[in-house]
Amino acid sequence: MSPQFVALPVELLYEIQLFSVSPSLPLACKTLYEIFSASPSSYRAQYLVAALEAARIRDDMIPSKLLRYPICTVDTLEALFRISSDIISLSWAPELPRRLFRSLTPKSRAKPPLWTDQDHPLPFLYYLFTCPKIHPPDVNSHEGYALTKAVQVGFVPLVRFLLDHGASPRCKNSMPILVAIHRKDLSLVRLLVERVDGKSGSGGQKQKGKRRKLEDRAQVTPEMLKAAVKLDARDIAEYFMKEKGCVPDLQTLLMMR
Repeated sequence: MSPQFVALPVELLYEIQLFSVSPSLPLACKTLYEIFSASPSSYRAQYLVAALEAARIRDDMIPSKLLRYPICTVDTLEALFRISSDIISLSWAPELPRRLFRSLTPKSRAKPPLWTDQDHPLPFLYYLFTCPKIHPPDVNSHEGYALTKAVQVGFVPLVRFLLDHGASPRCKNSMPILVAIHRKDLSLVRLLVERVDGKSGSGGQKQKGKRRKLEDRAQVTPEMLKAAVKLDARDIAEYFMKEKGCVPDLQTLLMMR
């Protein structure tokens, strides 16, 4: 990268980027990366508008395309809505982008609390599902990638959030449940399988008395039981058989001997 180009005024570099709409320019050198990383949300919103116009995508794809940009944050979206309040149609439910979950890694069990509702990407998800200017995303996008990733890293607050907003543990042949089994985490398996009656009385207190029985989110299968037995997750296997009435097949019975 030419030193003369990098030495241009920041405002001019911003204009060049808005004109070129190049995703590669900020990555051309360390200096440019630092300049564009420090750009204000108002500029980032302008860039997103320019990028969407240049892409000439269908109206129904605009929300999904928008959320895929790493610079699409709460502040950027707020700035975008100030520039153009009708740029996103409420008629279309966007995909939930994989970028929000791809970087999640398990936390050390030795340092509780493991996860809180302030950990990425929950604050951004809270915004997306409450903002009146954008349709709530489809939590089952990419074959339930979000829920599977949340289960994989043991991010229980995120798992609860996704389930509360319609995420299905049956996606991709019940992959989230199989991942929970591989974690040997009975509480997580229960959370995925069973629905909890979250009704509360006045003042947010739970109502006393017998809980209303709700239909399970997913049916326990012999394949799930076999996976639990193979992994020697005995508490999960017992839960599947005794509480969920799952009958083991011949192969599983032989492994249990």
